[in-house]
Amino acid sequence: MAAKDVRKTVKGLVIPIPAVFDGKGEPDLPMIEKLTDWYLGAGVHGFFVLGSQGQGPACRIDQRKAVAETVVRRVQGRVPVIVQVGAVEPYTSIELGLHAKEIGADAIGVVGPYYYSDRNEWELVENYRVVDQAVGLPMLLYNNPEYSGYPIPPAMMAKLRETVPNVFGAKLAMGNVDQAVQYLRVLTREFTIFIPITQMLPGMLIGVKGSIAAGAPVTVPEAGVQLIEAIWAQDYERAQKLQVLLLEHGERMAPLRQYGRRTTLEGLRLRGLPVKEYPRWPTKPMTPEHLKLYEENMRRILDDLRGLSAPAAKREKVAV
Repeated sequence: MAAKDVRKTVKGLVIPIPAVFDGKGEPDLPMIEKLTDWYLGAGVHGFFVLGSQGQGPACRIDQRKAVAETVVRRVQGRVPVIVQVGAVEPYTSIELGLHAKEIGADAIGVVGPYYYSDRNEWELVENYRVVDQAVGLPMLLYNNPEYSGYPIPPAMMAKLRETVPNVFGAKLAMGNVDQAVQYLRVLTREFTIFIPITQMLPGMLIGVKGSIAAGAPVTVPEAGVQLIEAIWAQDYERAQKLQVLLLEHGERMAPLRQYGRRTTLEGLRLRGLPVKEYPRWPTKPMTPEHLKLYEENMRRILDDLRGLSAPAAKREKVAV
């Protein structure tokens, strides 16, 4: 798929599918297949594989390849798949990128090389350049300053776009509407920008293409899909209600943030997906009281979602 095609097709709710494990730190590939089917059934518009939610940096190279193969094979070209190949240095990214190309991924995502956060701009730009030169797939920049240790500001992103021919867009992991405006002013509206789902209603009106959405859409993907499709349909009254629904759910989840990524594990279990292990490290078990609170929160958002009654053409997608 050429870069110009990716610019047209990669948009909407691109789900950062969790890489789940078998209880011994190995990818649970059958469960990842079930998750892929579940997200497709919810109507997601694409997949982002092996990012932060996808546990890429926490996996061995062979594990990353196995997860990528599983998702790409299961999707079968129905929606775009971006495989995140970022690493501490470019050689691992090249190996993973060539593998992504071989298995038929539509694009690669590359987080800024992490840990050595004292690298200068020249070194960072060169990292992306040599990966692009070796792999030759459309590339989405993954701007995640919390994890890489530094931001990629608009001017540097413009330089990257000029230096790296296949760069077509960026995920602003901690972005907001004000930041999106700054990036789009420098990079133009042809550049594909993704920001968090909490910013969708204003964001998409100023040129944001969608969200590679962690948080609520990972466990309630229907809400994110319906929000974005309401905006596409210019049904702004319904979009506003859906945006508020997601924000209120996030507020109710505040007491559970102490459990970190454990909330994804418990949330998927509440949706009927018997995940054994997530993330790929020990996490604090939830108390019975907090599990009950989570169950109540999940029931409430699903009930509220049904109450908003999607248009008839979409009703099958929101059934749970």
